[in-house]
Amino acid sequence: MNEKLVAPDSEASVCANRLLAGLAGPDRERVLASCEAVDVQVGQVLMRPGFPTTHAWFPLAAIVALGVASGGKAHSFEVGLVGPEGMVGIPLLLGSRESSLRATVVRQGAALRIAAAPLRLQLRSSEAFRERMQQYVLVTLTHLAQAALCTRYHRVEERLARWLLMTRDRDPLGPVHATHEFLAAALGVRRAGITRAAATLQRRQLIAYHRGVLTVLDRDGLQAAACGCYAADCASYADGMQWAALA
Repeated sequence: MNEKLVAPDSEASVCANRLLAGLAGPDRERVLASCEAVDVQVGQVLMRPGFPTTHAWFPLAAIVALGVASGGKAHSFEVGLVGPEGMVGIPLLLGSRESSLRATVVRQGAALRIAAAPLRLQLRSSEAFRERMQQYVLVTLTHLAQAALCTRYHRVEERLARWLLMTRDRDPLGPVHATHEFLAAALGVRRAGITRAAATLQRRQLIAYHRGVLTVLDRDGLQAAACGCYAADCASYADGMQWAALA
């Protein structure tokens, strides 16, 4: 394990995760009592096929990419991003320790980690927590289906704009660090396709890209350049998690 245990600064900091923040106080406190605060590092693998999933993670500042290994390449074909809006470890919510996806940290930062046994106990003892996690699973399945559609039908430029928006939503302040090689693997396209797409977005003055650092210059323009999958993902999360909060 590469995690470093850290002391949470305050309840506000540990509730930076929107899934946990949406729980009523007593339910949230019980879940937090079973968690430990950790710092996860870029490149750290939290979950992978062929290995048991021992923990679930609720990112506070970290961002984790969910991907499928592709032909022995260093980077995975990305099917989703998880940040402070979600959690990593859905197999544990479904009663399994086997994952078909690889979960790799792409932005280091704080997260809350809970072991499999305490997580199962919390799911059994708190109906509100169980229903919120079940709804998150449904939202995630919707996002995975949307990602498949996006990969099949939309242009690289649109998909790159969507990926940048997704990353910025999870880290609004900092620039995005990503090489052409990483982006090509994440989007499942040739490196030349990423070069052309990034150049087009730069010419339109939507982003600046230099030596692996992407800076969003015009968020509204970037959203207009993205395919409709970005708006669909935002809507499905908002609708699904609002239902969970009202259940």
